[in-house]
Amino acid sequence: RTAVGVSVGYGFASLHIASAVECRVDKSEQPDTSVIERISWLVKNNLKYETSENWRIIGKFNYAASESSMGDYYNGDYTEATLGYAFRPVHHDRLNALLKYTYFYNMPSPDQVSISNTASDYIQRSHIGAVDVMYDLIPRLSLGGKYAYRYGQLALDRENPEYFSSRAHLFVLRADWHLPYRWDALIEGRWLDLPDAQDSRSGLLVGAYRHLGDHVKAGVGYNFSDFSDDLTQLDYSHQGMFVNLVGKL
Repeated sequence: RTAVGVSVGYGFASLHIASAVECRVDKSEQPDTSVIERISWLVKNNLKYETSENWRIIGKFNYAASESSMGDYYNGDYTEATLGYAFRPVHHDRLNALLKYTYFYNMPSPDQVSISNTASDYIQRSHIGAVDVMYDLIPRLSLGGKYAYRYGQLALDRENPEYFSSRAHLFVLRADWHLPYRWDALIEGRWLDLPDAQDSRSGLLVGAYRHLGDHVKAGVGYNFSDFSDDLTQLDYSHQGMFVNLVGKL
């Protein structure tokens, strides 16, 4: 495996931009001594622009392309583009809100696996909109919620893809209790509605976080539901314990 990458960032008072490009070449020898070569390109871009003291535009664009010497059937493509508008009023900082749109396309190579080590069988293209709101009801208690909608299409055949709909509605209610000694406890109630599959799922998530300075907190928790609040994730293997690291502005 040979890889080379370059990254650059620029920032001043109201604008911050970061970009990175990586190229990787993988060569693997087969039992018959033939060599399979895969060339992969990855591009990452992040943007934050403060339009005023209360509003911020955030965005990212990630693109990956992977070509195999075995032919087009073994190639892969990935695109994730996100644009968000965040509201964090300076003079009433008890309220935080984020409106976000994501375009997601994933055509995994046949031997690609997901984070849960399961095969990525689907070609997915999705448009996802989400609104997330948190409000400090009292100094030690914050209440909030999230609604997200996915208009997605899936295909099983890589060579002649025939897409079928995969819509989803996600509802989340959340409470954060700010404990002494820089600890936070949270509980979420989640409901996922899948109209095309005529299915729905629900569950709870609990967690505890410790603040490490003013901009980072680390925590552990347990997801009692089997789905993720990230609607690009199509599998139901998310139940169980998790460890999370959160950065905040």
